[in-house]
Amino acid sequence: MIPIYLCDDEPQLVEKLKKIIQDQVAILAFDMGPVRVSSNPHKLLETVRQLNERAVYFLDIDFPGYENGLELAVSLREYDPRGYIIFITAHDDLAMETFRYRLEAMDYIVKGDDNRLKSRIQACLKSIDQRLCDESSEDGGFYTLKILDGVRHIPVNKMLYFEAAGRNHQICLHMEDELISFYGSLQKLQDELGRKFWRCHRGYLVNVYRVSRIFVKTNEIELDNQERCLLSRRARLNIPEALKAKV
Repeated sequence: MIPIYLCDDEPQLVEKLKKIIQDQVAILAFDMGPVRVSSNPHKLLETVRQLNERAVYFLDIDFPGYENGLELAVSLREYDPRGYIIFITAHDDLAMETFRYRLEAMDYIVKGDDNRLKSRIQACLKSIDQRLCDESSEDGGFYTLKILDGVRHIPVNKMLYFEAAGRNHQICLHMEDELISFYGSLQKLQDELGRKFWRCHRGYLVNVYRVSRIFVKTNEIELDNQERCLLSRRARLNIPEALKAKV
C-alpha cells in the first residue's frame, strides 16, 4: 500500500482535500493510504526521510515562514525519487516553474473550483494506480493481488511464500512483516508469477530468491527469515537451477 501525504497550511482546505482523496481511494478501491496531513514542510521531510518509502504527495506552493512548495518537492525527490507529486495551489502562474525545477510533477491544480479539483485529483489517483499495475509485470516490481473488493500492489521481493491454508481455496501470503489471507489458487499464482516462484510442495509456492537452504534429508526448505516450508519428493527431483547450490 502506497501512503499519501498532504502538505498545506490552510486547515479548511486540508480537510476538504483529505476527504476528496479518501473518498476517491475508497470508491475506486485503490491500494493507497493512509492520508497523512502536515502543515510543516520540515516535519514532512523528516517523516519521509525516516520512513524511506515511495509515496504520493499533494503539495501547496506557499508556506509562510518556510521554503516554497517547489523547493520542498526538490528535497522530497532526494528521499523519494520515484514518488508521485501533485501541486494544489492558488498560484496559476507558476506551473512552468515545475519544469525549471525538473520535478516531473504529475499535475498542477489551481484551487477554486471544487468540481474541477475533485476530477483532477481522481484522474491523478487513477493514473498512479495504473502505473503501479503496469509495474507489476516488471521483474523486481509489484504483484497485483485482488482481495475482496480491493487490490494490493505488493513488492515481489517482500514476498516469502504462499501457503494453501485450508479448504475453500484459502491462501495465505507470508511476507517480511505481514500475513495476507485471500481466496485463490496456488496453480494460478504459479502461472502468473513465473519462474521467480517454485512449487516446492502442493501446499507451498516459494520465492526462489528468498530461499536460503534446502534440506533434502528432512524434506524442508528454509527461507532467509528462517521460516521453513515442506519439500515434496516430486519437487526434490526438480529443484530450480538457481537453488541447486543451496542443497
